Amino acid sequence: MEAAAAFALYAAGSYAVLQRVNSEVSAPYMDEIFHVPQAQRYCAGDFATWDPKLTTPPGLYLASLALRFGQPCTLRLLRLTNWLLSLLLFWTVHSLVTTLHRRLPPMHAGAATLVLMLFPVSFFFHHMYYTDTASLLCVLLAYTLSLRGQHAAAAAAGLAALWMRQTNVVWVALIGALAAVRVLQMRGFGGAADMQLVQLGRGVVACWRPIARVLAPYAAVVTLFGAFVVANRGIVLGDRANHQAGTHVPQLMYFYAYLGAMAAPTVAYESRGLVHTVLRRPVRNLLAGGAVAAMMTIGVRWFTVEHPFLLSDNRHYPFYLWKNLFRRHWLARYLAIPAYACSMRAVHATLRAPPLWQLAWAACTAAVLVPSPLLEFRYFTVPFFFARLHMPLALSARTAAELAGYVLINAATIWMFLNRPFTWDSEPGKLQRFMW
Repeated sequence: MEAAAAFALYAAGSYAVLQRVNSEVSAPYMDEIFHVPQAQRYCAGDFATWDPKLTTPPGLYLASLALRFGQPCTLRLLRLTNWLLSLLLFWTVHSLVTTLHRRLPPMHAGAATLVLMLFPVSFFFHHMYYTDTASLLCVLLAYTLSLRGQHAAAAAAGLAALWMRQTNVVWVALIGALAAVRVLQMRGFGGAADMQLVQLGRGVVACWRPIARVLAPYAAVVTLFGAFVVANRGIVLGDRANHQAGTHVPQLMYFYAYLGAMAAPTVAYESRGLVHTVLRRPVRNLLAGGAVAAMMTIGVRWFTVEHPFLLSDNRHYPFYLWKNLFRRHWLARYLAIPAYACSMRAVHATLRAPPLWQLAWAACTAAVLVPSPLLEFRYFTVPFFFARLHMPLALSARTAAELAGYVLINAATIWMFLNRPFTWDSEPGKLQRFMW
């Protein structure tokens, strides 16, 4: 499937979903009740009033202001903002696919882009007025510009990403660090797949000037963010009581299981040789696996966080996962540890990226997720895209199965959202809806 055909198919299908959402959900829902009024204040020229419940910067509202073309900022128009941004996201993802997988035929690249654009969690929020679409777009745009060597433009996109969500500073730092590593590789300090830490250290000393030039734009963005944190006395803007940073170690385990499940056809196929690898050195691998399992057990026992929202808000799917699995029996969270360990090993076996890249990506994923006390699948989207873009994407039975799975999940979750509303006794007559 050529890119243009994939784009037309995505745009038509996504717009149909948007129309259905607008028809069935004609009032702001969930977090939209905070985002929509704030955007409408901006559209009215009121930049001084700020809702204290909002935790993220006003980048999305400024984007809506730029894209409204003189029209009133109705709910329909504001949701249209995210749909339009998703069209830009399509071509950003396609650019990354063709850059990272240069040997991929055009038909395969178009199909791979369509698969990624239909990733269920991000696809759902393309049709709501949330910050997720704009945040993902800015981060991936920064990455693709960096891969092209346009570092000032990449840093500018990274700065825009910080106006969507504060935690994107971690991804800006990752993109800058990867750019510095590519400088070292171009100067002969390690190949694309085998750079070691010793070579990295020697290369930094020998090439500090070109590295400094490349890093300067990204460092400026990170420094500006640091100044913001100092001036703001924290990362979040509002509702600080419900958004306190913590040490939620199992978040990283949940993410690996989630990534393994969402890319299951590819991960299962690409990691199929792990059993033979383990059996070749059974003692060594048993000891290593035992050590990992022990650390995970400590993480689960002492660092599991049950956020009040997770336990009380039955509109989100994680509520049911937690209630029906992890709270069913106290052993359940420990019995999941082998699945976490296997998912982690399988994911890293599937990634087509150097060990240093994988280490940096995992560290940044931990830096974003571990401080967050709330289990919410939306928070997994950016690290998922980084990982999936570095896995095999050629058109095959695996990618076809992934596409079919995404279509079915999207159909089910959007149908549930639109057609199975319910009410709370505490808010009679007000419809609640299931969502990610």
